[in-house]
Amino acid sequence: MIIRMAKVEIVGPKQDLLNTLDLLHNRGIFQPDPHLMEQVVLAEDDRLQTLVLDENELRERSFFQDLQERVTTLLELLPKNSNGSSRLQPLPVMALLDELVDQHLAAARDQVGILNECRRNAEDLQHDLSFWEALEPLLEDLPKDSNLELFGVTIRDVRQLQNLDSLLQERTQGRCYISSTTTADGTLIGLIATDKGTAGNLREALTAERVPELHLPEELAGLPLPQRITALRAQLTIQLNKCNQFELRLIDMSRRWRPIYRQALAWLEERLALYRATATAYTTRLCFIIQGWMANDEVDSLHDDLNRSFSGRVVLEQQVIIEEDLDQVPVMLRNPGYFAPFEILSRLLPLPKYSSYDPTPLIGLFFPVLFGMTLGDIGYGVVLMMLAFFLARHFPAHTLASDIGKVLGIAALYTLVFGVLYGELFGDLGETWLGLHPVWFDRGKAVVPMIVFSLTVGAVHILLGMTLGALTELRRHQPRKALIKLAMLVAVVLMVLALVGWFYPQSWLSTGPLLIGVGILMPVLIAAEGLLAPLELLKTMGNIISYVRIMAIGFSSILLAMVANRLGGMTGDIMVGILVGGTLHAFNLLLGVFAPTVHSLRLHYVEFFSKFLDLGGRRFEPWQKRHP
Repeated sequence: MIIRMAKVEIVGPKQDLLNTLDLLHNRGIFQPDPHLMEQVVLAEDDRLQTLVLDENELRERSFFQDLQERVTTLLELLPKNSNGSSRLQPLPVMALLDELVDQHLAAARDQVGILNECRRNAEDLQHDLSFWEALEPLLEDLPKDSNLELFGVTIRDVRQLQNLDSLLQERTQGRCYISSTTTADGTLIGLIATDKGTAGNLREALTAERVPELHLPEELAGLPLPQRITALRAQLTIQLNKCNQFELRLIDMSRRWRPIYRQALAWLEERLALYRATATAYTTRLCFIIQGWMANDEVDSLHDDLNRSFSGRVVLEQQVIIEEDLDQVPVMLRNPGYFAPFEILSRLLPLPKYSSYDPTPLIGLFFPVLFGMTLGDIGYGVVLMMLAFFLARHFPAHTLASDIGKVLGIAALYTLVFGVLYGELFGDLGETWLGLHPVWFDRGKAVVPMIVFSLTVGAVHILLGMTLGALTELRRHQPRKALIKLAMLVAVVLMVLALVGWFYPQSWLSTGPLLIGVGILMPVLIAAEGLLAPLELLKTMGNIISYVRIMAIGFSSILLAMVANRLGGMTGDIMVGILVGGTLHAFNLLLGVFAPTVHSLRLHYVEFFSKFLDLGGRRFEPWQKRHP
């Protein structure tokens, strides 16, 4: 349901403004609306203006903003941890935190800088180690006691490798050896060996060809390759240990100070939010004025809080919501137990306007009925009931999965009820095995009665929507529009009765007078609505006919279930039959959940809600504190 809202005005001395805003933030039940100030009427010598902060307030706001930025930067540098809390009362120690945050920020920046440098060094060492470890097997192709100069290079592709081999052989007169391999990340690398006399020419050739050579620290460059790898591993271990030490220091600092600064930041954000909220307040020479919205049932408690906190200096007055305000009134939806889970379906739509209706209760009443009418099978209903029970019990309340489970459980209950009426248990399996017979009619055979039933439901549903549309116009004090919608409603009723009399003649139901009544109403509707009136009448009749989809989807479901039973029985083997029939029934159940859900919602959203629901409302977003 749409909670009844109240338009209120809060007035008090200027010096009490920030404390009043703080109280409103703590309560979290008031949404300011500066546009309402346009309706305020004052004495001739008074003039409304936006609030201008004095020098001390501006200095305090600037101090808090600067401190907020530094605390935010510090928290971004410190590692996140879920442990630790603080009982800090921020306001008395803000000056102390102003000094401490600079010290901690400098220390954190130093530690983060050292840690990042350490990690970069470790990454470089890891890269070098991976490079030389990949080259290590190539040493087996070299003489064991050779005094060769070794070069490790990175190569773009195989073509460059071939060109490089030809070039080096030419530059060194064949006194070099090159072999290649691939690293774990797919990089092509090469090991070049030559004697020390030609090493200089070879290095010049590599530079000319822009082939990057892996450079090692000086203390490692002169070592044989196996010793290089051992030394790299040792250095990498040392570097990783250093990184762990620096990281532990940051973690220790975060464990000690992060809870304090996190609470201080939350306080600063709330305090600065109060300063920003002053933009919604207007002042005269002596007082401030705030206008806004809140739930009607919260007005008395807020009035008492203001009196208790300010000894009557700050006054709250509830004002009349005039017609011009209706489009501005924010909307808050709140539904009791049974209807609450159905909000997952109503949230697919934009918010209704305050003067309209909450679609949630209507979905809660009619969606399960349409779903059950469409699926209507005892066996499928039992399976869905077990699935719904699992979702509702194994997920926390008010979560999406839990709400889906509750909605599915209600829909499954109606599926069971209509399954009994139709006499269906996994299609015709109940009739074959248990002698189950329909209480009402067999929709697999009685197609015409099912069509009539679907159209009857559609007519009732659409006529209810049109009735709600007329009531909506009356609530908005639009009697002319209400009468037009009521006349359209009467025309639709006459058309429906005329069609019933045409197909099912009755002595008390004469088609002629009914059509005459429609003919009398049409000129009235055309005069009021123009040529769109006949089109609207045809559209409404088309909306009613759309409910035939209930019959069509249900009919396809029962046929597929019967096919599953026939194919399972034709296998000649119990286990294979259960497998085949069970697979088809599972597929049919999947379709039986998806199709009734989609089409039942479409009948609500398009055919039903279009008759009365006015969407595009503003969400109620009160001031409230954000908890760290």
